[in-house]
Amino acid sequence: MDEPATDSWSIQVYALGRFEIMLDGEPLRFRLKTPRKPLALLKTLLCGGLNGVSQPAICDALWPEQEPWSAARSLHITAFRLRGLLRRKSAVVMEGGRVALDSELCWVDAWEFEHSVTQAKDPTALLWALRFYRGPFLSDSDQPFAIEARERLRRKFIRAVLQLGRSYEQIGDTSSAIDFYAMALDADCTSEDVHRGLMRCLALSGQTSAVAAAFQRCRAMLVRHFGTAPSPLTEQIYQQACSGAPGWTAQAAAAWPRERGINLGQ
Repeated sequence: MDEPATDSWSIQVYALGRFEIMLDGEPLRFRLKTPRKPLALLKTLLCGGLNGVSQPAICDALWPEQEPWSAARSLHITAFRLRGLLRRKSAVVMEGGRVALDSELCWVDAWEFEHSVTQAKDPTALLWALRFYRGPFLSDSDQPFAIEARERLRRKFIRAVLQLGRSYEQIGDTSSAIDFYAMALDADCTSEDVHRGLMRCLALSGQTSAVAAAFQRCRAMLVRHFGTAPSPLTEQIYQQACSGAPGWTAQAAAAWPRERGINLGQ
């Protein structure tokens, strides 16, 4: 996938699949001690999006043990340090009781993904939006803010993948559907629906052994992440594909649930 152009922003932050800060095109590296609190504040602001996060909520998240006045003081000090880290005094905006990154200076891959996938009106635009999603949002963070944002972005990614994958299938482009589903699973392997889409397309193209391998990956994922077994529909596609039963493709297509009002804006 081509790297999106971000030359117009002096600060770029990547939070999908990795956490990296680019300043004027160069990655930010720390020679000595990693500034934990400024980075924790930055991650919290990434979760808040363009509107930022309220100061009390940040204080509760980052300094839960401190009194409100002490936490507010710590917040102002940490915001000052974060501005220095990003080398722009105006990078962090504090006004109206909220704290946010300046969107004129800062480009964030998660924000770009969410905006692009919501605005996508056709398959080409949807495919472009999906290019930004390289993996879970801030996967190393267990903050409630990060967990909530991670799940929201994951849901939008999965919905978009299923919508676009089905569009390939509907026009009979099974090869593109296989490549697309496989690419999506590289970014996020936790959707049984996407695994099933890959299995179905592999079966349609006559790749029986690949169906079996895809089924085993799906089953291992479900056990590892959710402690569950594959659904009856997933089992059905696997069994029918591997048995070579005549007419299985029609049966599987009939059993496949209709798109359930996919709303990428949720």
